[in-house]
Amino acid sequence: MKLLFFVIGMLISPLASAAPPSPVIPLNQNLAVVEYARNGEQTGCGLRATGETGDSLWIDVLLSVFTRESGELFGMFKVVIRKINLLNGVPLLRNGQITYSSAGKIHKAWIKTGSGVQPLIYQDRESPHNDGYMATLEFDNAMELLVAISQADFRVMYSMSASGPEEVLEFNKRIIASEAGKLYACMNKLRETRSSRSDKIL
Repeated sequence: MKLLFFVIGMLISPLASAAPPSPVIPLNQNLAVVEYARNGEQTGCGLRATGETGDSLWIDVLLSVFTRESGELFGMFKVVIRKINLLNGVPLLRNGQITYSSAGKIHKAWIKTGSGVQPLIYQDRESPHNDGYMATLEFDNAMELLVAISQADFRVMYSMSASGPEEVLEFNKRIIASEAGKLYACMNKLRETRSSRSDKIL
């Protein structure tokens, strides 16, 4: 019996010691509202979180919700990570803008708030960026996430390969009042568009 407990303990110990990586808190964080429209009509809204790491990586996290003319509703989650081009330790500029290069393809990514809200991904999508990851989300879940990440800390995990290590980024900067107002106005307008389209279908 003692031998059995010893063997079990040997099997469990490596798992217990494999703690998740400590999160990196990006520098120069910014949370900004993104609005989408077509033919003068609201079609979507989202929140973009950006920041930099100490090893000169630039992170762009985008969470959005959309409604199509057909009545289809969905959310979108996208993560893009690029290297900041440096010259003698200073960002290399072109036309006054910082330049970037690929950091490699992101295999998988997720987002989770401090309150435990996380995305319900039902379809991985091909990202237009070869250094990005994109997925389609359930609409109401994406709306809940938008509210949650505007009010609390949230974490983004990404992995550059199927078997590679996971990197964790923690965003802890709150959205400013003016951007929060834009986000809620956009979401309310989207709900109204959704309701009016539902009435037309009925």
